[in-house]
Order: sequence, then structure tokens, then C-alpha cells
Amino acid sequence: MKPFWTVLGIALLASAARGAVAEGENLLINGRFDAEQVDFPEFWSPSSGKHVFYDRVGGPQGKMPAVILKNEGDTPVTVSLRQQGMTLVAGETYKFSAYVKTKGFQCRAGGLIVHNSGWISATGISRFPENSDWTRHERTFTLMPSKNNEYGVAMYASSPTGEIHFADVKLEAISQGARQGSTSQLSLVAAPRLVPLQPLLNRIPRANPELTCKLYSLQPEKRETLECLVTIAGDPIFQQVVPLARDGQILVRLTGLACGDHSLKAVIRHRQTQKPVLETAFPISIVDPPAVDRSRVRQLNNLVAEVLNQPLSADPAPQPLAFVNPRDGWVFVALTCGNPAPGLTVKLGDRDTVITAATDRLEAFRELAAGEHRITVSGNRAEARLVVRSIAEIFNYPPCANSQVRENGSYGWDFMKQHILYAVTTLNGGVLPGDALPEAKARGLKWLANFNVDAVGDPLELRDRMEKAAGITQPQYDGLTSDELFFGRTTIGNYTQALRLLRNPQDRLVYTWIVGKPSIQSLHTDFISACLNASRGRGRLLFEAYCHPQDDEPAAAAYLDGMIGETMRRFNAFFPNAAAGTGIIFGNFNQIPIISLEHNPAVDFKYFLDMQVNLVANSPDFKDLATTGYWGTYYGDEELVRWSFKLMRHYAVEGNKELLSARYGFKYNPGLVTNGDFADGLTGWITSPAAAGSLRTHTIAGYGRNSQGRWGGGSAGDTVCVMARQAGKPNRISQTAQGLEVGKAYCLQFVTADLKDVTGRKYNPRRYGIRAELENAEILGDKGYVHIDRRNSGRYKDNNNVAKINLNRIVFRATSPTQVVAFHDEQAIPGEELIINFVQLKPYLER
Repeated sequence: MKPFWTVLGIALLASAARGAVAEGENLLINGRFDAEQVDFPEFWSPSSGKHVFYDRVGGPQGKMPAVILKNEGDTPVTVSLRQQGMTLVAGETYKFSAYVKTKGFQCRAGGLIVHNSGWISATGISRFPENSDWTRHERTFTLMPSKNNEYGVAMYASSPTGEIHFADVKLEAISQGARQGSTSQLSLVAAPRLVPLQPLLNRIPRANPELTCKLYSLQPEKRETLECLVTIAGDPIFQQVVPLARDGQILVRLTGLACGDHSLKAVIRHRQTQKPVLETAFPISIVDPPAVDRSRVRQLNNLVAEVLNQPLSADPAPQPLAFVNPRDGWVFVALTCGNPAPGLTVKLGDRDTVITAATDRLEAFRELAAGEHRITVSGNRAEARLVVRSIAEIFNYPPCANSQVRENGSYGWDFMKQHILYAVTTLNGGVLPGDALPEAKARGLKWLANFNVDAVGDPLELRDRMEKAAGITQPQYDGLTSDELFFGRTTIGNYTQALRLLRNPQDRLVYTWIVGKPSIQSLHTDFISACLNASRGRGRLLFEAYCHPQDDEPAAAAYLDGMIGETMRRFNAFFPNAAAGTGIIFGNFNQIPIISLEHNPAVDFKYFLDMQVNLVANSPDFKDLATTGYWGTYYGDEELVRWSFKLMRHYAVEGNKELLSARYGFKYNPGLVTNGDFADGLTGWITSPAAAGSLRTHTIAGYGRNSQGRWGGGSAGDTVCVMARQAGKPNRISQTAQGLEVGKAYCLQFVTADLKDVTGRKYNPRRYGIRAELENAEILGDKGYVHIDRRNSGRYKDNNNVAKINLNRIVFRATSPTQVVAFHDEQAIPGEELIINFVQLKPYLER
């Protein structure tokens, strides 16, 4: 028999998929901002609790709730309140209406808008007076196209001052086509759900055998009128009736159950009529976890705790030691000695030899259960020290996959052994060719296959596909990652159901990629619970923390708190100690023209990435964080790839707290070149035009995104400097970089293209005639290159059928504190109009 809630949920999803909403129906859930028994209106996702506020009686006449957007700090931010995952119809007519009040309000951009997938286009109400009392605003509009007919609604303000208040927000389908094809999200989240909260289902301690669940429901009956009948399969004696608290919580006491696996059945029913509302079952385990003596654990940062640091005598006889792993998870073992003897071994327990004299770096990673472990050093003939640290899981996607910019060189197994494996425990996707696979297994590493999720279809079909996936069936893998889910899409519920129904007899790891922040208590708490309870409590929720640089360091810090810090706070608010099952996975992809987060040439992305990892290592928000690491290694240039894992080594292996950039002299804004994207015209540049009008700036909509692969940067890269080649002397622009350190290596990057090719979307890849001059600099020729993009398609459809760029990279050693950086078009053909931007000068990581 299928669980009742599963059948009901599938029926609701099927009904919603047919569309059809009533005339005047609000397509938004909770547009009135009601928040009974919770602190913030459900179904709405704020950018940050520091900038979005809720007033239960702040609306018109003090009779309805309101939300307030404001920035109380000095750092410019974008403030928003959003609801996503809506299905609407392009070309049809809709109407927005809302009460709005302003107080000293100004912003660079903002309003009440509906946006398409990726927020490429938006429309709505965007003009408000600086000061106004509550006023009803309305606007009827025709909807723009969007991928898969997916849309979102946002109240937002970019760089705001003052305040803007919203109340009673409504989005209606006006035209017949809009009413027929639109979907109200209410039906998608109305299904009652019984969600297990704590502890994890397969980790219920025998000493305190209690399980807390919560009923989420939009049904009309009050929760106090319901009760929960709990039984254990195969146990005719165990039966209890548990009342529901007003907030829907249920405390199930499991005293008397033996250690081991059980099946718990729960029926939510009306107390008086006994009529069932839903029934479901959960696999549970009663366990007897070992006692952990935390007095022997020295916490170094959020990611690392030292559990053993013991000097060893120069004695080949076995030297037994013990340490405590404070949680189920990874440990790092390192032996330091000058000259290891041939017979040296370090053994965990009785069987696992983790280090020999031939082991690279005399280090190892292992995944161990919580509790005490024995470790023995034998064959040591010199003074040495053994260090063991409990560490977070360190993740890398993908192994042994080369950059499409071939000039970066190989990222194969030899490269990984030199630059990556000293700071990684878990590999995802990619390949492990030849000896790489057995060597990875010998190192104790995990390897997860990638599974492409299509959460739109039937949950049972999705479950069946997962069970046949390589990560579940093929022996070389330890599990899979489900790629990818979005909090902004209500079809996330299909995946939740599939995951709960998944048959995983070998308990392979199931990790789930997630985009966005949770906002719908019922739908998203259920999803988080399913993800973390997968694989007998070893499931992970991998948050895609792909962060975009801001103009300066204070703005970047504020952005990271909203992007990453607020996400973790939200996870923990939705599910108890969600951090213990969460991975914060950063984007280390900066490769123009493939896909790049490095869309601001004034920022050294190395420093910005350092800020990100430093945040999770130090902020209390990330206490007990399970996993961190990167997605996109094959889309990073060789310098950033090497730096990425230096950061993991620094924070997630060594347990440091300070910025690694300080050791290398890196800065957020190096300040060596200004206006490298020509966003301020030719300001900061000394110009020598060959003729009147032969040097100018120009804006090409979409150029930065389409031809250069700047991902999520908006209009970054759309402004260029145009050099129109004349028959006589060349055009020339220059700046003088100040403050270089003599003897230090620097990297100059710039992007060139042909203006007519770009505006005409002409595919004609070639070397363009703009060159750089660095007089008297010591050029490190083996580090630089000119990459000619010859692909006729890209990662996204926007990258197809566009003109191609050159990525120019020059690495040099400074011979003077100042350096003239000049560009000219002497090699261009007369009549050509070539363009340049993304002029970037920053310190280069040599080792």
C-alpha cells in the first residue's frame, strides 16, 4: 500500500499541472503576509533578516500585516523579498496590485516585479514617490517569455535609502490564456506532510529514544483536533496515541524498543471521528552511540578539531595511541619526521595501514565513526610527531577533467596529486583513469557519480531512475549527487517523495545539490529532512554558493553574509542543526570565455574566494558544518585551481582562522589598473588616437555574458574600448601601475574581439591585432598565452552563434615599483574595429 500522503501529493501535483485559475484569484501564496505562530510570513524568501522586516499590524489603517525593505547600514546592498517557481504564460495579460508606502525612499532600481527564469527580464510596478502614505498601486501588463514558463515575483530595491512598505500584494491572471495556463502554487503546497525533525531517523539514541515530528497542513481543521497513532511494524504491543501541539509538533517516545532497525507507522487522524488525514511510515533505527570525551578535542575553527598531537620516540617498536573522533566523519592523519625508515607504518585499528614510508607527504584521510579509535606507529627510527584532526568533508567537482582553455595544461591525476589531493576527501563526477581509481581508493577517498534530476515528472519514475543510476549500481562509486534542485520550484516535492521511496540496499551516499534559500515551511522542511535522512542519515544537502564579486571588500562582506550566511541561518531555522548535514560548495570557476564568476576585473578573485572560505571557517552560523569544497574546478584557470585547494588546506585541514591572502600580500582590490572594463568611458587612461574618433567606448548588450562567459554578472563586460585601425599610426591607450613589488610575479589579462563580428554575431575566430606592451618587465613566457576561442557553441544557448574572443594572459616579474601598461592596434588590418575590455592586473600565485 502506498503511503496516503504520497498518493494525495501526486494527485495535487497532477491537478496543478492542468492549470486553470479563477478570475480574480491571487497567484501568489500568502500575498497578505499572514504569519500566525511564526516570525515571518511563510512562502516568502527575504534576502536577509537585516534588511527585510515584518510588522503584523503595519499595513493600511493598522489592520493588516506589512513588510518593510530598508538598508540601515552604509554599505550598498540589494534588498528583496521573493516568491519563485510560478508557472505563467508568456504573451498573456496579468495585473499586479499592492498597497505601498514610502519614507525617504530612493533606489538605483527597484519595485514590485515579475521576472523570468534567471531574472534576465522583468516587468511590474517600478515608480514610487520618495514619500507617500499607503496607496493602492496597480498595473496591467503583457508577460515576457521565460524558460519552461517559470517565473518569480520580487519586491526589491538596489542600493536603497529610506524605506518602502508593501501590503496585500496580488498577482492576477487577466486574459483567458493566462487563466488557463497559469498555476497557483497553493495547490502544490497544500498536501499535509508529517516531517521527522530530530534526531535523524536512523540515529535515535537508546538512552533518549524520542522522535520529534511536525505536521504541516493547509487543511481547515485545527491541529489541536488531531492526534497521531504510532505503531511499530512486527510489534503488536507497541502502540501509542500522541496529541498534536498547536504548532503541529508530535513527540514520539520509543522507550523499550531494542537497538536495531524498525519501521514506524504514523496515522494522523481526527480525535473524535478517527477519520485519517494521512498515513505514512518511516524507517528508524535505535542506536547506542559511543560516549565522546570532548575534553580531548581542541576546536581550531568550524571545520577542524585537533584530536591528537603526540611526539613519538625514535623506537621501531609499536607505539600505540588513542584519539576520539567527535562525530561521524573524516579525520586527517599526518606524521612529521625528517627521514622515514623503510619499515615505517601508521595503522588505524588492526587492519588499516594509512601511512607507510612511501606515502605521499606521510598524510592520509579516512572516514571514521564517532568515538575512540586506536592508532599505532611502528618502525619509527627518528624523532617524529603524529597529528590527527577531525575535519569537515572536502569536496571537489570534477576530478581529472581538463580546462577547455587548453593553455592551462593538464588537470589530470598527476596535477591532482601535486595540487589537489592534499586537501580533498570526496570526488564528484569526472573520471579516474588507469591507476587513479585504485590509488584514490587506497587513499580512502570517496567518488560520487553525477545524476541528472528531472523533478518535473512522476516521483515513482524518478525513484526508478535513481535506483538504476551509476552511483547506486556501479562498484567504482560510493554514491551519487542529484543535480540539481531549486527551492524556487515547487516541483521540489516530487524529488522529496522519490527520495523517501528510494530503495538503496547498499546505503550508497545520496547527496543533493540545491539552489536558493528555503521559504515554504511545509515543502522545504520536508525536502531538507528527506535529504539529510537519506543514506541512513549520511545524506548531504549541497548548497551552490556561487558568489559574485562586489565593487569593494565591505560590499563583498555584506553580500556574502546575505548569500551564504543567511542561507545557513535559514537552513538551521527550518531544520534542527541542518549544518551537520549541509555542504557549502563554492564556485571556483573563473575561466573566460567558458563560464566565469570573475566578472569584475578590479577584484582579485583569489582574495574574494578566500573571504568565502574564511566565512564558513569562522562564523558561528556554520558550526558543525559537514562539508565544504568546490564545483567547477575544470572551469577555473590553473592559478585559481591551485589557490582553491591551498585555501582548503589552510582552513579545512590545518584549521587556520586568518585569511591566507595575508601571507601572499593579496588584496580584494589590487588597485593596479583602474576602469579596466571602460564602464567610466576612458577615465584613467592616457589615450593616443590615430585619428579623430578612432578611440572611443561603446556598449554592446549581452557581450560580456554571451561571448565572454561572464556568468551572472548582469551587464558586466558590455562596455568596451573600440580601436578603429587607421592606415597610418596605431591607436594607443596606457596606464601606469603603481605599487608593484620588485621581484614579484603579476598577471595581466585582457579580452579582445572584433566589433563588427560581435554586433553581427559572426563566427570568425582568429588572433586579433591588439597587443600589450610592458616595457622593461621580465616576461615569464611559459605562464602566458593567447587563447583563441574556436568553439561554435558554448555551455548555455546564449553562448551559441556569437562572435569569438581572445583571452590574453601575460605573466611577468616586476622590475620596478611602477609599470606602464599599454595597448595598441598596430597588428590590426586598416579598417578593422577591434575592441578590448576586462583589463586586469593582479599578483600571480607562483607556487
